[in-house]
Amino acid sequence: MRVNNLYISNSDKRNVTPRLVAQKLWPLLAFIFIFLVGIDFVFTQKLIFLNDFSNQGKVKRLIDGSNPNEIPVFGSSLARSSFIPDSISPDCYNFGMGKALYDVTRILLKIECGHDKESPIIFELNPRTFIRDPKSSINTSTFIPLLYDARIEHFMRESDTFNWQYKVPGLRYFGNYFEYGISPLRRTSGTKRDNRGVMLETKTQDSTEISVFARRLENMTSERNRLLEKLHDPNKYFDPVDDYILKQVNSMIYFSYDTAYIEEFESLIRNNPKRKFILVTVPANPNFIEPLPNFDSFLKFANNLAEKFPNAYYLDYHQLPTEIDHYKDPMHFGTKGANVFMTTFQKDFERITGIAQNGYKTSE
Repeated sequence: MRVNNLYISNSDKRNVTPRLVAQKLWPLLAFIFIFLVGIDFVFTQKLIFLNDFSNQGKVKRLIDGSNPNEIPVFGSSLARSSFIPDSISPDCYNFGMGKALYDVTRILLKIECGHDKESPIIFELNPRTFIRDPKSSINTSTFIPLLYDARIEHFMRESDTFNWQYKVPGLRYFGNYFEYGISPLRRTSGTKRDNRGVMLETKTQDSTEISVFARRLENMTSERNRLLEKLHDPNKYFDPVDDYILKQVNSMIYFSYDTAYIEEFESLIRNNPKRKFILVTVPANPNFIEPLPNFDSFLKFANNLAEKFPNAYYLDYHQLPTEIDHYKDPMHFGTKGANVFMTTFQKDFERITGIAQNGYKTSE
């Protein structure tokens, strides 16, 4: 007896098999998607934005802008380790971040200036502030959780640090989970403590750190001189690699600035006449008071910048007397140094703004 219904052709197998696979695969894919979105949600709400002292927490605090009297401090790690909000005003908050040159602070300033406020702005200014190097100074992990804000997305696209995966829940944090997890631990363990954004550390630099830093400066200076000599020697070929190295060395030890960045910064000062911009160069380690070959050019630039606007002030403390044990490393204040610096800065801040340390207005 012939049984026809048991016969299945190869073409029928090809049609049935993908359909069966898809039926089994879709639930698995749905589970993976829900799992990744759940991890994304937990990471965002329970870790990334758990504290406002992380870089991403600082930016979110800035976007929310809930305190109309808040006095922000912007700048690099020099700002983060130097300005103690308690010594300035109860309304002061330190938004300083590691490597935050103007590549980063430009978006923070734009967000801050978008608020309807009249409080002063403290801006840490150093010889490297206005160089353009977004690939090096912009930490994308800081801004990925904040791409819901159109200004942040525009900023990342403009600086060429945007990636399509940054807007996909479950994928956007890939490669950054360790960074999000370890950052809070750095600020709550050991000798590091946060107080409204400032990172205070009781550690004191040792002689090894000083000698290593001095040797690095010496090597970079020698390399710069060698490359400049080669550049101006008609008998030597100055190749693209030489040009790249010279630019990198110059950005580290030679004062320079991006003209477009300066114009943008000046427009922010000009367009916010009700806000006082206090530009500050923090004290330098007594071992390296003037490490740059053209440091005088930087000082002249900073003074000229402030003189252009009635609402801008420049405070230069680079030669303020400090001791070796004031620093936790060759560049940054430890807790002791920051406290000593604040005793001087607070007086100048009150003189300029009329805001006393207790937050009350005195006189201007």
